[in-house]
Amino acid sequence: MRESILTARVRERQVVDGLLAGMADGGSGALIITGEPGIGKTALLEHAGAAEGFLLLRANGVEAETELPFAGLHQLLQPVMHRLKALPRTQAAALRGAMGLGPAAGDRFLVGLAVLTLLAECGPVLCLIDDAQWLDKPSADTLIFASRRLNVEAVVLLFAARDDWPAPAGLGELHLTGLDPAAAETLLRERAPGLTPRMRERIMNEALGNPLALIEFAATAEAAEPQGFGGPRAALPITRKLHETFHRQVDALPDAVRRLLLLAAADDTGDLELVLRAADLLDGPAEAERALEAAETAGLVRIDDGVLAFRHPLVRSAVYQGAPFTRRCAAHRALADVLLTYGDAADRRVWHLALAATRSDDAIGAALEGVADRAGGRAGYATAAAAYERAAHLTADRRLRGLRLSYAAEAAVQSGQLGQARDLAHRAESLTHDPALLAGLARVRAAVEFEQGCPSDAGEVLMKSAESIERTDPERAALMLADAIRNFSFSGDAGPAHDAAGRLSHIDVPPGSALAPLVRAMRAMAGLLEGGGSVGTPIHELIAAAHRLPAHRPAERLLAASLALITAQDTIALELAEPVAEHARTRGMIGILPHALEIIAEAQLLGGRHVDALANATEGYAIGRDIGQLHRFAHLGGVLAWLAAIGGDHERCRMLAEAGIRYGNDHGVVTAGALGTWALGLLELGMGRAAQAVAHLEAVRHPIVAVWCAADLIEAGVRAHRPELAERSLRTFMEWARSVRQPWTSAMALRCRAMTTSGGGAGEYYEAAIEVHERYPQPYQHARTCLAYGEWLRRRRSRARAGIQLRTALRIFEDLGARPWADRARAELDAAGEARPGHGTDVASLHRLTPQELQVVRLAAAGLTNRDIAGQLFLSPKTVAQHLYKAYPKLGVTSRTQLGHLDLGTPAATARP
Repeated sequence: MRESILTARVRERQVVDGLLAGMADGGSGALIITGEPGIGKTALLEHAGAAEGFLLLRANGVEAETELPFAGLHQLLQPVMHRLKALPRTQAAALRGAMGLGPAAGDRFLVGLAVLTLLAECGPVLCLIDDAQWLDKPSADTLIFASRRLNVEAVVLLFAARDDWPAPAGLGELHLTGLDPAAAETLLRERAPGLTPRMRERIMNEALGNPLALIEFAATAEAAEPQGFGGPRAALPITRKLHETFHRQVDALPDAVRRLLLLAAADDTGDLELVLRAADLLDGPAEAERALEAAETAGLVRIDDGVLAFRHPLVRSAVYQGAPFTRRCAAHRALADVLLTYGDAADRRVWHLALAATRSDDAIGAALEGVADRAGGRAGYATAAAAYERAAHLTADRRLRGLRLSYAAEAAVQSGQLGQARDLAHRAESLTHDPALLAGLARVRAAVEFEQGCPSDAGEVLMKSAESIERTDPERAALMLADAIRNFSFSGDAGPAHDAAGRLSHIDVPPGSALAPLVRAMRAMAGLLEGGGSVGTPIHELIAAAHRLPAHRPAERLLAASLALITAQDTIALELAEPVAEHARTRGMIGILPHALEIIAEAQLLGGRHVDALANATEGYAIGRDIGQLHRFAHLGGVLAWLAAIGGDHERCRMLAEAGIRYGNDHGVVTAGALGTWALGLLELGMGRAAQAVAHLEAVRHPIVAVWCAADLIEAGVRAHRPELAERSLRTFMEWARSVRQPWTSAMALRCRAMTTSGGGAGEYYEAAIEVHERYPQPYQHARTCLAYGEWLRRRRSRARAGIQLRTALRIFEDLGARPWADRARAELDAAGEARPGHGTDVASLHRLTPQELQVVRLAAAGLTNRDIAGQLFLSPKTVAQHLYKAYPKLGVTSRTQLGHLDLGTPAATARP
């Protein structure tokens, strides 16, 4: 059958064969093969597995194991678990924890990295994952994460899944459709040569090219001949038709055979001994053996090395769904009784007991809660959510049922099942009047709304719920209102933020409370959103308090770092965020990294460290995409668009900026759209198109981003002959600069004052700005000031002095890779008749490296091994080696030791092994 099906799938075989051929050259890839049941997905996997020259690993999604965390991963990796010693320590610990071989360590994404590294160590390796729609969620998330980070490991992962499995973004998909009529007829002639032409035509009309349907319908054709295959059945989906076909086959069997098949379907782990022992309890040993032989003879199951498997998953489904509820309960109860004697199957036994329960059962509910607790401890949050939910279903007490549903909702958020989390929270809310529990559920709904809906709506949920606990739990209410203000900052909603800040000011938080600085700082942020307010003292208090917090308190440190950025304290933002990133790398807490890297990149951007900012933003952008942190992904895209604008990369800048603007419009995340709009304005300004720059910069709607880009709007306004716009923007910028009291913002303010001043007085402001820049370096803004001053001097016929400023600007712009700005400086030098400087530094050569190559060579120069670097950057060692191989010729070196003689800057936010 497989050969007949594959003969007709030339294009599909070529796609798979191309992936396998790439492994010979170290290539990697992942592909999801989708299609309805019976369409030939497994045949294509078997075609791939028949090739030679690589290690073959297999796993099958098992419907009965969807609630067992990492069950699928255990299947896949069991043959290579002895290679764990080759992994970095934190990765090995994470994978052991996931497999139940040790305590939980790191987050679920670190397990994915460990899988990637292990597979790379075993490469070339082909992983075949069939029935992926039934993988437990931790296994699926882990394998998808690893698939997205494949590079040059000589690893290929092929997934086969039904159409209703949502294909993960970023992975290739190959959709299988029915065989064409000629191929379908050939298959029927081979499998059922005795069919009449009339019957063959009817079967083909029914099967719609589905190979399994063609074969199964042909096998029962004579029995179905009196009623034929036409009429109302023709309108049924093909899966339903196959279900009916298999159900008729099962119904024709004796009761004992159907009971054995139901036991196998109820467990579906393939454990033949378990099924037979359970059948012994129901029918006795002799009858159980006869039933097994009859089921195998009927072709419904096959037995191989003590493993019992259904001929097709639809047979299992037809057996289980076709059985009455009471018989299904009896099967689960028998399986649970047998599992009592298994030493390592306590959780499986509890699940069978839960499925056998016909009414509330406090003991089973408590046992399931224990299953959920253990699953959560291993980062199996999807399993925990399902166990808590089932425990709630078995709980008679209304209050306890609501509590367990709330636990399920929180676990669902952790697992990324946001729609399920919302439904669970709503169900839990209907069972309780406890303000504290309702407040917790509101935080769940807000988390879902923030990620799937609109940050402003999430803020409203938090504000409304905080009101109910302001008197009974003021600190928790204050934290919810502070979180609401943070949500409103994403959407740029000043009015609701002001209301939340007003409520916050009336909550009695003790002055000595750890929350007190946060409360005052968030009220200050609300003032910023309104376009005013003092940002100094409250935010400085929070920053001081956050400095005293250890790195394993990331939320508070990163919030303080964000506020430091708003107040232009880029150095302090780095001091707060870099230890968090280092801690996340050391402990494998990948979920924290995108936020930390965003802050680090923005701080480096403000500080003029553009090469470093690009490296960190690129890493955060990729990780945010891979783990589904879409808001963070959009923000980091805005940072990358800004850097692309500086570098004059028109296509990349517009692609990233427009994506951020679309995302912001669709999800109410105004900050993402504002960053993208700013980047487009900066791109136009760098190219000398002032009027177009004004159009973009005036469209920035987020009040904080508008302040950040005010200096660009002032320059664009001056160059576009819009003095009233420039003066208005200058007042806004001067107010902010006085409030934050940072030297480099003061220098920018002096430059802006100079650009809006007519006559000779502008020179004094330029000179004052240059003096501040020289004492407090901020390279990019320094170069912008030198360029503006040089242009001003040239227009006043002071060519020699103009040349000094323009050469300084050119040198800095070239070091930063700011091509359009460097071109402008060169053009001004030519117009002034001044010589261009000779130039060529290690710093300039860094721009030839990709962001990840830069990170790798810096860590290699610091003495880290490929394995150490892989652990820090969440790559495989083979990918690290490939990056070094490509970086050496770009830097003009041939070995690792030569890297130490180059000026590569300082690797930020990394930890020593």
